[in-house]
Amino acid sequence: MADALETALLAAHARRDLSALAELYTQAADEKEAAQDIDAACFYLTHAYVFALDAGHPSAPALRARLVAYGRES
Repeated sequence: MADALETALLAAHARRDLSALAELYTQAADEKEAAQDIDAACFYLTHAYVFALDAGHPSAPALRARLVAYGRES
């Protein structure tokens, strides 16, 4: 994960910005998925999904679908 993304994640945690956390963890998952590191991608997808649910973020269904596609959710 790039330093800028890690810094943004830490700042979003400090602000307790759930929507930003959902988006940033999705970005981290996308990066890991592109690198074919599926276990890491699913780790970040899980975090993104939980924050999306907590925030009422519209990405929650798509995040769940991605987890289902990788067999991490049923």
